[in-house]
Amino acid sequence: MVERVTISMDKKLVDELRRLAKSEGTSLSKLISRSLEEFLIERKKKEAGRKLFKIKFSTEEAQEALTELSRMRNEEWR
Repeated sequence: MVERVTISMDKKLVDELRRLAKSEGTSLSKLISRSLEEFLIERKKKEAGRKLFKIKFSTEEAQEALTELSRMRNEEWR
């Protein structure tokens, strides 16, 4: 489901986003939507990492956790 949202942004930012959308052959709406989705994915990954490092691990467990965190950072979360 798509929901229409109205936001206010600095004109210079909007102009730059419009240029980028045009150069990528997409709409401003799709560019902003995709950018916000990527932003949320990165926040979720960072939060997962912060939670992970609050846990006390043995040396072996810590290495496994770092390996898993690295794998998670390289995949798309949706």
